[in-house]
Amino acid sequence: MDNPSGQPQRRREFDRWLLYSTFLLVGLGLLMIFSATSQSDSSLGFLKRQAIFVSAGTVLMVTLSRLPYERWRKLSILLILLSTVLVGTTLIPGFGPKIKGATRWIRFAGFSIQPTEFLKVALVMFLAAFVSKRGESIRNIKVLCPAFILVVILCVLIIKQPDYGTMLIICAIAWIMLFVGGARLPHVVIPIIVALPIFVILVTSSEYRTNRFEALFNPWATENGSGHQVTRSMMAYGKGHITGKGLSNSELKLKHLPEAHTDFILAVLGEEMGLVGVFGVLVLYGTLLWRGFLAGIKSAEPFGSLLAVGLSSVIGIQIVLNVGVTMGVLPPTGLTLPLMSYGGSSLLCTMASIGVVLNIGQRSRHVQK
Repeated sequence: MDNPSGQPQRRREFDRWLLYSTFLLVGLGLLMIFSATSQSDSSLGFLKRQAIFVSAGTVLMVTLSRLPYERWRKLSILLILLSTVLVGTTLIPGFGPKIKGATRWIRFAGFSIQPTEFLKVALVMFLAAFVSKRGESIRNIKVLCPAFILVVILCVLIIKQPDYGTMLIICAIAWIMLFVGGARLPHVVIPIIVALPIFVILVTSSEYRTNRFEALFNPWATENGSGHQVTRSMMAYGKGHITGKGLSNSELKLKHLPEAHTDFILAVLGEEMGLVGVFGVLVLYGTLLWRGFLAGIKSAEPFGSLLAVGLSSVIGIQIVLNVGVTMGVLPPTGLTLPLMSYGGSSLLCTMASIGVVLNIGQRSRHVQK
């Protein structure tokens, strides 16, 4: 575009609010992972591995922030096919190791890769391309059928692992992106109505899943069983009071709170930093999501808008589910807390998503610093 003033145009800077909140959350994550594993024989091992993931994630985020987001439109079909194949591979004996009754990972070069993390990002890219290409015709139910079929196939594969938390995220992503993309409300509500009884059947057909829901409503009655994680998490928050007990002073992490460095890392932070610390983390997440959605809202191009909203939604949904579980208002889902929990696949995909959103924001004409 020509510059009417004749002055050289300055390159638009990245969204500093989004960058600052991302790195603060990652830094807090490293701190809490070290604290949560401090009594373990391999505490430094956890920290070093996560530091490697952070370094790789930072390089990935910066690289994708400089790559024009329009390229993902052409790659979206290939990415959704590859990620679907990887998810299916976890179900093949020998490829997907069974950990705690689930086959959600693939072993590669000494690391465990969780393909569903990449699937979430690929699905957003595919749906953004799918919806933006069809324009007003997206209001026709027949046009939506390929998207519905894809979501059903993905849900079947994920249920086989099983991973019901990710299945909920996949369904939520599809609903949000189709609705934001202009689909008629009845066309996105009817699939939810149809899916509800199926979900109820899946839950009630398994004693393990039924116990988890029962623990949600009365966790203290089952604190030595299915309610153990939730009750210990709630106790951790309670012990933290307003300002916390101090770094590394958590008592519940001492083999009383399972998955303290992954799913329940916020509970450890709550005990050590108190209500002030938890509130600060939620403010950082709120800032991150605000800037992500703002990039999507201000994008002049439908694909960019849908892509930013979809990627931000994935992060936001996972935050809500994880925080809800640790506070005892949702049943355990096995989902990590974005940017803070230990785990490479989740961290890399989240930082990659933020990199794409940074590029969308940078190229938007009205996103303010």
